[in-house]
Amino acid sequence: MTDADSVPEVADQLPSGSSEARRSVALRLLVVGGYLFVVFGILLPRVVDYGDMVEAFRNVPAQWLLVVFLVGLIGWVAEALALQAPMPGLTLRRAITAYLSLTAIGSTMTGAVKLAIGYRIFREWGRSPESTVLGLTLNGIATQAGKLLLPAIAFLLLAVAGTLPPTGFLAAFLLAVPIVLGVMVGVWMMRSETFARRVGAFATRATDRVMRRMNRPAPGDLTGRLMTFREAAKDLLLARIVPITLSQLLARSVGYVLLLLSMRAVGIGEDVLPPDVILAGYAAVMVITLLPIAPGGAGLPEVLYIGFFTNYVANPALDDAIGAGVMLYRGMTWFLPIPVGYVALLLQRRGVRQERERTAMASGTTPAASAAIPPEDPGSGA
Repeated sequence: MTDADSVPEVADQLPSGSSEARRSVALRLLVVGGYLFVVFGILLPRVVDYGDMVEAFRNVPAQWLLVVFLVGLIGWVAEALALQAPMPGLTLRRAITAYLSLTAIGSTMTGAVKLAIGYRIFREWGRSPESTVLGLTLNGIATQAGKLLLPAIAFLLLAVAGTLPPTGFLAAFLLAVPIVLGVMVGVWMMRSETFARRVGAFATRATDRVMRRMNRPAPGDLTGRLMTFREAAKDLLLARIVPITLSQLLARSVGYVLLLLSMRAVGIGEDVLPPDVILAGYAAVMVITLLPIAPGGAGLPEVLYIGFFTNYVANPALDDAIGAGVMLYRGMTWFLPIPVGYVALLLQRRGVRQERERTAMASGTTPAASAAIPPEDPGSGA
């Protein structure tokens, strides 16, 4: 099972502020800070000159910046649609708020904190604990699958077009295999309770073995949790599998278009960096960064994109422009969502408080008495 299974417990622990939690956060910030210093302070300066990159930014025409910004906003909406797909009844406005808030938190804090705050956001909107955890879990699974599916399609198309060597077919096959196997196992689990229990028993044994080698406590029998998830997800997946798949492909595709336009904005033309090469780099980085090293995946994508593109172009005079294009792209996908997301989170929190105050005034109770999270109303559009 996923980390979302323990979201309610993590959410309940957020306000505790224990010394152990503070030490853990401080240690993680220290490690991440050191990692980012190595990337941005040591590695990238060996390839690009920050001063020249800033100059490349200044030379970008205003209309190109506007185009990149608008496509970036479309990318945010596409990601919100992907979050909305496994959560029936969630409005697009709230999906955008949730996506930006979770992106900001995920780019600056641990994954557990991101899940816990996401859980609270949806609960305060009136969704039930079960639908909230199920939606977050399915969105996480679909996002990871999408980061394999689009690269598999891209590598296959590039291999057919002759852009990639025959190994492109092998890469597409290797990426597609886990997706196909995962879909087959998932479908059979939904159809057969006996098979689902066998999968749960196998997952329990494998997890116990790994945890023993890591000298960590085992999570116990996963079969019961898997069966609970199966019952909750069965009807939802059958009803929403098409929008879940299409929204993920849309979100990943808009990301590629944004990267392509960012390169064109800084003057890297098609004759220097063709669209198929950018697609190959985008697909490769998406696969490599499936396991994030730092919050929001900061650092590694920049190094990979700049290294891949500068190596292909093989013209040191264009390295700084390529670096500027990568930073422009990452600015829309990583940096800008952080302040915007925290503002969205603050506005969401203020809206919840105001709603509680109005409810308290209407019922004649105190705001604290009305602070309990309401049950989910499927017809409320929450």
